[in-house]
Amino acid sequence: MNNFNQKGFGLIEIIIAATISIIVFLAAILYLNFSLKIAAEDINKMEALYFAKSSLEQARSIRDEDWTIIDTLNRSDEYHFEADAFSPPKWVPVSGSETVGRYTLQFVLSDVYRNAVSDDIVSSGGILDTETIKITSSVSYLTRNGTKQIKLHEYLTNFN
Repeated sequence: MNNFNQKGFGLIEIIIAATISIIVFLAAILYLNFSLKIAAEDINKMEALYFAKSSLEQARSIRDEDWTIIDTLNRSDEYHFEADAFSPPKWVPVSGSETVGRYTLQFVLSDVYRNAVSDDIVSSGGILDTETIKITSSVSYLTRNGTKQIKLHEYLTNFN
């Protein structure tokens, strides 16, 4: 009888070991799948951040070339940047948003007001600063959890 019990016990060990191995394997696959989803979300966020920063850099480039191009744009309207057809190409603001792959890019300009006493930028009231413009660059993109958006802003000043 000892011989019969030992053979049965070996089969039970194999079944238990196989079950444990399958559970560990499935847990590893689930972990890797989760890691890949998180990495993909990080890549999307980094690409969106890159596009938003690029818009701010393009605005600085235009400001350095000719302040009036930026200054004459309508406040609160949506724009995006495109390269013109000249050689060498220059950035030009174009009305509306632009879609690049899964990303929708746009920027909006707004006036800047300053406190008359401290010269600090204020959100309401104050005196219009005609030599400073606020630019807000927005990039929106779809994720598995819905639409996400990144917004960056900075102030452009006419140095001339």
